[in-house]
Amino acid sequence: MKKNLVPGTLHANPLWRSFLYFGLLVGLGFAVEEKQAVKPSAPAAALPGGQTKSIPLSDAWNARAAAIVKETDRDLRREGLTVLGREMGHADPQRSWEVRKEIFPFLPDLRAFSISLLRSWAMKEPQAALAACADLPEGGHRAEGYAESLEGWARAAPREAGDWAVKNLSGTYRRDAIARIGKVWAYKEPRLAAQWALQHSNEVDKTFVLAEVIETWAEVDALEASEWASRLPAGNIRDLALSKALFKWADCFPKTASEWLLAHAESLWLLPRVSAHWGRQEPVAAAAWLQQVRDESLVREAKQAIVNAWATYNPKAALDWTRANLTGDEREAALGVVMEAWASDYPLEALAWVRDIKGKDERGMALENLFDIWCRSDLDNAALWVKEQPPGVEKDLGTEQVAGMLISSDPPAALGMLLSMQDKGRLQQSLTRNFEDWKQREAGAAENWLRNHPAAVKLLNP
Repeated sequence: MKKNLVPGTLHANPLWRSFLYFGLLVGLGFAVEEKQAVKPSAPAAALPGGQTKSIPLSDAWNARAAAIVKETDRDLRREGLTVLGREMGHADPQRSWEVRKEIFPFLPDLRAFSISLLRSWAMKEPQAALAACADLPEGGHRAEGYAESLEGWARAAPREAGDWAVKNLSGTYRRDAIARIGKVWAYKEPRLAAQWALQHSNEVDKTFVLAEVIETWAEVDALEASEWASRLPAGNIRDLALSKALFKWADCFPKTASEWLLAHAESLWLLPRVSAHWGRQEPVAAAAWLQQVRDESLVREAKQAIVNAWATYNPKAALDWTRANLTGDEREAALGVVMEAWASDYPLEALAWVRDIKGKDERGMALENLFDIWCRSDLDNAALWVKEQPPGVEKDLGTEQVAGMLISSDPPAALGMLLSMQDKGRLQQSLTRNFEDWKQREAGAAENWLRNHPAAVKLLNP
């Protein structure tokens, strides 16, 4: 029966179908070309008892390896290592494995060549390739070796590869390997791969595998992956699977993913996170679409997620849009989210934007927020900047925030800074608040400081 195609999915989109078909044809072409080009450099020498012994690698192989090592372009060098590893893994994997360290003494080269060789080797002789992984040093290199070998095996027999990994590996070795197996399997048989993922008794393993399977499935058919995930029993596994499917869907077709959520009320809690994915691509369109959602609290949360995602790329534009399009608490919350991200990394750029705010009260609140963020993220540089400023509103607000941070570690310095403030009303309030804080912790030291600062006495006891 012909499958119904839903607009906005990879299957329904002609352009994506063309890409998929083209990729398949290219892959087949490479396979044919590889089969024709990859031949052993020479027949193995015969030994008694039917045994064989590999002869040294041919001059052609050595010449190619030497040329790759001389390549200075990093991408071309890695591509050459990958191709050579794949071909030698088909032609003479055992001998290639034995001499690889002699050919590629530079560790990054050796690693790139080895993992490509293992993947190719495992397609023909998985047990031999996996045994060779024991030659790799413990840690990340061996984990990668197991994962690549099992990926090669999984291309032909994913269940057998998975069973071997579960039985023979542990820790990160197993997690990385079974996740890779699940990904390979999901391209061909996503439902079987997903069911296999759910069968893992260990929750960590189950999470790793299922995440890879669902993301891969959603690359090909996001609607089908989302529908499958939505039918799982309620709980963490369902939430994980559905979020992975929808986030991948939103990366390609955010509007369609959002519309699917709108039609599935039980999953609508994911809308803010899907909106964030959309916001990284088309923030204005993402925000405009939210007019269709009736839940006001969900809309506010989604808009904040969009603005926050937008701010990663262009905080000034995100803030300008927020001031022009949002109101009330929604506006203040969104401004706070963006300013937190911007002022933590680029406080002076954020300050330049704040200075352009025309309303005195709004500008003052924005300055307070900015200095609070700056002091929490980089107190030393914030204090130095404030100290160098001429008297005025900015210096007063900055001084107040710096002192509020210093009062717990250096109370005399904090109170001394406050005495330099120009706004006497604000100075009195801040001095009283911070002095009382110190006095509650160290009454004797606070009173002693006060006796030596008569100006502070007048402010505290007007």
